[in-house]
Amino acid sequence: MGRLSFAGQRAILGPAVALGVALSAAIGARTEGGPTPEEYVRQVGGDAQIVPAGKLTIDGHKIICGMRPTVLDNKLDDYGAAFPGFLILNPKLLAKLKATHVKLWIHAHECGHQFRGPDEETADCFAVQRGRRQGWLTPEGLEDVCAFMAPAKADGAHFTGAKRCLAMKECYADRSIR
Repeated sequence: MGRLSFAGQRAILGPAVALGVALSAAIGARTEGGPTPEEYVRQVGGDAQIVPAGKLTIDGHKIICGMRPTVLDNKLDDYGAAFPGFLILNPKLLAKLKATHVKLWIHAHECGHQFRGPDEETADCFAVQRGRRQGWLTPEGLEDVCAFMAPAKADGAHFTGAKRCLAMKECYADRSIR
C-alpha cells in the first residue's frame, strides 16, 4: 500500500463535502449521514475497493480503526477522508510519501473523525496521541508530520499547517487522552 498525505495539504474538506452531497443525493443518505462503503465504491467506480476492518496494512504495519473498513480509492483528491462508518485512503498519493509514520498519522487522523467527530484539530490530536501510545510516532516523527502539514493554508475547517502543528505538539505532550 502506498503512502497517505493531504493532497493540496488537506484541501479535501470542500471536495469531500461536495462528494458527500452528490453521493447522498444519488443514493440517499443513511441515518448516520453518508453512504455505506459499498455505495461509495459503486458511485466512484474504477478500481476502488473495500478493505475489511483489521485487514489493512501500511508499509507492513497492520492498522485498525475499530470495526470500520477502509475504502482504497485512487481517484480521491486527497490522501484520506472519512464518512461515518468508514475511512477512505488514496494509495497512489500515499505511495508518494516516504515516511511511514506520516502515512500512519493520516490514517489515524481519519480514524479520529470516526471516534471524535468532524473537528480537524480534535482528529489531529487523536492521531498524535494514538501514534505516541502505539509507539509509531516519536517527537522526531511529529516534526515530519509538521513538515508535511506546513504548506497547508487555512480554510473553513482547517487552521494553517503551522497552527495545526503547534496544537499537535501540545496534544502530543499531554498524557491525558483527548
